[in-house]
Amino acid sequence: MNNIKSGIKHSNKGNGVVNGIYIAAAKRNSGKTTVSIALSRLFKNRGLSVQPFKKGPDFIDSMWLNIASGKKIYNLDFYFMPRNKIKKHFLTHSLGSDISIVEGNHGLHDSLDMHGRSSNAEMAKLLGLPVIFLIDVGELNRGVVPLIMGFQQFDRDVNIKGIILNKVHSKRHEKNLIKAIHYYTDLKIVGNIPNNLEYSIKQRHLGLLSTLSSEERENFVADMSSKISDFIDTDSIIKISKIAKKSCSVVKDSAVLPPNKNKKRITRNTVKIGIAYDNAFNFYYNENIEVLERLGCEIIKFSPLKDAFLPDVDAFYIGGGFPEIFSGELQANINIRREMKRRIEEGIPVYAECGGLMYLCKSISYENNFHEMVGVIDANVKFTKKPKGHGYTKLSPFFYDRKEGLWFNKIKSIKGHEFHHSFIDMSSSISSDLVFNVKKGFGVNGTGDGIAYKNILAGYTHIYSASSSGWFKNWVAFIKKTKTVLQKNEFLT
Repeated sequence: MNNIKSGIKHSNKGNGVVNGIYIAAAKRNSGKTTVSIALSRLFKNRGLSVQPFKKGPDFIDSMWLNIASGKKIYNLDFYFMPRNKIKKHFLTHSLGSDISIVEGNHGLHDSLDMHGRSSNAEMAKLLGLPVIFLIDVGELNRGVVPLIMGFQQFDRDVNIKGIILNKVHSKRHEKNLIKAIHYYTDLKIVGNIPNNLEYSIKQRHLGLLSTLSSEERENFVADMSSKISDFIDTDSIIKISKIAKKSCSVVKDSAVLPPNKNKKRITRNTVKIGIAYDNAFNFYYNENIEVLERLGCEIIKFSPLKDAFLPDVDAFYIGGGFPEIFSGELQANINIRREMKRRIEEGIPVYAECGGLMYLCKSISYENNFHEMVGVIDANVKFTKKPKGHGYTKLSPFFYDRKEGLWFNKIKSIKGHEFHHSFIDMSSSISSDLVFNVKKGFGVNGTGDGIAYKNILAGYTHIYSASSSGWFKNWVAFIKKTKTVLQKNEFLT
């Protein structure tokens, strides 16, 4: 591809218009993540403001896109949000950027239901975005044409506008593919990536991003995008992005506005929340963090791996990640583990998801290694080769509206997702006292999730704030209440 990196000026900042593309494919593992990362960086290198999105409850792809674009990434998911909220969410964060990129998941028409209500095709139509369609052509020649035409005809409302051919074997292979596509269709080929240049982001469970340093991640993105740039027609993709349906009327009708970075947060009775953030713990939705900030919380990041002391905060949020990979380093940081246990025993509120749950247990056994963790939960973490829990979850409190003191006991339905190879070997007392009934998913033991001890709540489910109304609002209220009690007790002693 002839890629002219200067040239096209493209800006929709402030004019109420959204320009964007939807990256989709015929099937999984076709190169969507590779291309989405490369395009995000290449557009950024051209001076464009790129707003990335990821369809589905994904953390790893999201972090790569954040590195490539330099912008916070947001998730779009039919299970978590109704259609009108998804569209508003997309528009809110797209306005003010030059181009939005949505990376799809699975195949274009794959869905949880036979009607395609959760498919990439449905999302692309909802957002009014043209589709850049990736095809793994490693074992295709002229047969690529009926595949393309079948996807077009299956749902004619899906606006497929560009084709990227991935895993092209040779110039002859490329020539035959292009000739057949141009003869039978009017679609523009905007990329042809050679097989020997295919960059796959290697996976360990969800990927190996956590094992790389910041410099290694940046070098990977820079190198990958630079090499792929010769095989991607970025000018044509930018032109395609301009045909996205305009959003002026929607903006006015729904009062959608770009995020106001200068908007003051609530400062009255500010709550300080320490968020574990390092290579071991980094699975967080930006939506969750922003909800906490809007509720007046001050976010203070700390590292259970590297820091010598815990920050002076009112609560801790320990998200998911790969604590098993860094379990030796986590064990070695004795000061942090002891201080965390002491603070929990004194009553500080802690909310922990998946990796955070594992960290609060007594130990982690992984790949023939055994390492001690915080130890406030009387359980040991072990692993299986196959995922123990994988997919969307739906929970309801066992004690709904019946037991005082639980900040989540009046939330009828909680939606989230899980992906863990680990399980916890726990005492019978913990197993019989889980706080959530698992209606969908696996959780801790197939029927329950959520361990409550003192003022902590730890479970395998990752919560997405928009899917569980009141979740973080109730937690912040609980933190404030607990803070007052702890301060009073400290004064009396």
